[in-house]
Amino acid sequence: MNSVQQNNYFPTNSVMKSILLILALSIGNLVNAQDAASFFKTAIGKAQAGDMPGAIADFDNAIKLDPSYTDAYYWRGVAKAAVGNVNAALADFEKTTSLDPGHADAYLTAGNLYNQEGNPKAALANLNPAVKLLPNNMDALLNRGKAQTNLGMHEAAIKDYTTVLAADRGSYDAYINRGVSYRQLQNFDKAIEDFTSAINRDKMNPDGYINRGIVYRMKEDFEYAIADYTQAIVVDPNSSDAFYNRGIAYSKRDQHQDAIRDFSKAISINPKDADSYMNRGIEKVIIGKKEDGCADIVQASNLGLALAIEQRNKFCGF
Repeated sequence: MNSVQQNNYFPTNSVMKSILLILALSIGNLVNAQDAASFFKTAIGKAQAGDMPGAIADFDNAIKLDPSYTDAYYWRGVAKAAVGNVNAALADFEKTTSLDPGHADAYLTAGNLYNQEGNPKAALANLNPAVKLLPNNMDALLNRGKAQTNLGMHEAAIKDYTTVLAADRGSYDAYINRGVSYRQLQNFDKAIEDFTSAINRDKMNPDGYINRGIVYRMKEDFEYAIADYTQAIVVDPNSSDAFYNRGIAYSKRDQHQDAIRDFSKAISINPKDADSYMNRGIEKVIIGKKEDGCADIVQASNLGLALAIEQRNKFCGF
């Protein structure tokens, strides 16, 4: 009988161990990925139900099992922002974009959050790539415009607002913010036009009246300015900004008692309104109530208003 040679290969023990180790690691990674996805799914459910702490805990678990889980970082950042943990949220958005430089939502959300936190430079650094990735996203353009306005880049800001308004003529925020940039460029007619357009779209929002009133005051049209501030107060009787600005306009017309009344009302609404304390103090000094006036100016200084120190030296002599 002729023998038939079988070319079967049986691995050595060391090779077999290596194969088993690789197989075990592969299975482990697959299980971790599946577990991470499960935690991510439950986290999203908890977030939708309003349980942000529970959602954050599940996102933590998903990331622990899969440290490269981009969406887990992003949505954990959203949840952290929702509970006011801003710095941690921004760190998560930064991690998201480091893992995925094309994650437009992370740039957009971070940019909006930086705007809210008063950091327009960081906002712009995030909103530029957001606009590049989402060139037709009006929210990205609007918020980039806000960052540019706050950085004094008014021409660029106006360009973004104009693009938004070409797509949505009813955008109240775009009219308001473009008006602010026009006002800063001393283009008062354009500013008034934009603030008027905003008012026509929402007559119950005091911001349009206040901003238009500021332009009229800068033009020394104090009667029109006072009329706008008064309308803002009718719309929102708790607007400290409206009372403060009307007080400034009254002061410009030498109506000192009316100015004092409005500054006092602004302070009653916002007890930390340093500008109103300082200006009320100046008005009191002007009408001969130096002691009371200087007390107000000192209070403004105590609240951190640097200009109040200069005014204290000027009006109070100390």
